[in-house]
Amino acid sequence: MKSLAERLRACREAKGFSLDELATKAKISKTYLWELEKDTAGEKKPSADVLLRLASALSVTIADLLSLATVQVRQDAVELSGSLREFRDRMAKLLMPLSEQDLHDLAIMKFRGGQPQSADEWHQLYLTLLATSGKRRPR
Repeated sequence: MKSLAERLRACREAKGFSLDELATKAKISKTYLWELEKDTAGEKKPSADVLLRLASALSVTIADLLSLATVQVRQDAVELSGSLREFRDRMAKLLMPLSEQDLHDLAIMKFRGGQPQSADEWHQLYLTLLATSGKRRPR
């Protein structure tokens, strides 16, 4: 099994990034990135934030970087609540239709206080998720 250092370097080289380019994209210091790539003994323990920034910059998952097992979850059809259907229709009228994946993801989310009860609440949640995930707003 390859170390994080070896997987990190392999991913960086596969993308054709120099140390400096990846450090800039991931917003970490070039020195720290170099240290991570040289740490074949696994003594360095980067934070989840650093791993997420590196994974994002490399267009891979944290699981890929850490060589963790992943599974594909089957996506069954889900029932949309009335308020989510209303939000979906609103977005379509605004010429910003939601993708099937976005609808599915919204419908299966679990919330402490329950799911949004109105189209306005769904809209606020959706905009918040877009802002925090870095996804672009549909056109």
